[in-house]
Amino acid sequence: MTRSTLILLGLIVLGGCTTLQNGTEVNTDIVYVERSSGDLTGSLFLPAGEGPHPAVLVIHGGGWRKGEPWHMGHVSRLLANEGFVAFTPSYRFTPEHQHPAQLDDVRDAYRWLAARDDVDADDVAIWGYSAGAHLALLLGLAPEEAGGLAAEERPVAIIGGGSPTSFELFDPESRLVVQLVGGSLDERPEAWEAASPISWVSSDDPPVYLYHGSLDQIVDVEHARQLASALQEAEVPVTLDTVMGGHISVAVFDRSVERRAAAWLEQHLSDSTGMFDMLPPTKDGP
Repeated sequence: MTRSTLILLGLIVLGGCTTLQNGTEVNTDIVYVERSSGDLTGSLFLPAGEGPHPAVLVIHGGGWRKGEPWHMGHVSRLLANEGFVAFTPSYRFTPEHQHPAQLDDVRDAYRWLAARDDVDADDVAIWGYSAGAHLALLLGLAPEEAGGLAAEERPVAIIGGGSPTSFELFDPESRLVVQLVGGSLDERPEAWEAASPISWVSSDDPPVYLYHGSLDQIVDVEHARQLASALQEAEVPVTLDTVMGGHISVAVFDRSVERRAAAWLEQHLSDSTGMFDMLPPTKDGP
């Protein structure tokens, strides 16, 4: 484990602010919204140099019932090192809080991030893994009346890893989904559909990059394939990057696919800075 990683983990545990060797500033336990159940906080990664910068809301996974912002700290550091402001929020968990509580939380986190003076509001993207990817896709694809963002707020791009996209691909009595939406598929079919990002695909969606382990036994790769096909049919730019590995191994060990996703993201900024020009281009399409 590198020295900077140890410093980062120490900050997450203790809370606070520091500047790492490359000039990236890390701030933890920042309150972005107050709830009756308690304040919601997150970790903010600031790049070196003056803004405004492009920004990414980075959402952690954990089956909608657990997880911490530091679980996506490596992605946030990658982005901050390349000139992005990255914010990884906490959000309310099941079973105490059901959908759309989690969506409400990440929407507030997105708006908090986009409103910062050091952020270019025209260049805000969303990145998530696992349950975080579900929330990223739902936030970016669903219309405002379904809990998503207003048309003028929508992200410039969405990145999802190990993404649950269609709840009907899960067991109809999946405990995690039941805890999220409040019932089985037979009991609450409309809720299962409404909470599935694939239900909200439309031609005006932002570009999407999906990466997924071909051996994923927790969220089958068919989730990514079906969403990629639906986006392609709607003529939305989409990249499907299928990699060798399972759900956990891709998240923990595959830094190369995250670099490709970040390079793809740079290509979709409104004012491209060429931060990743040394990396090979990605190919759109399932």
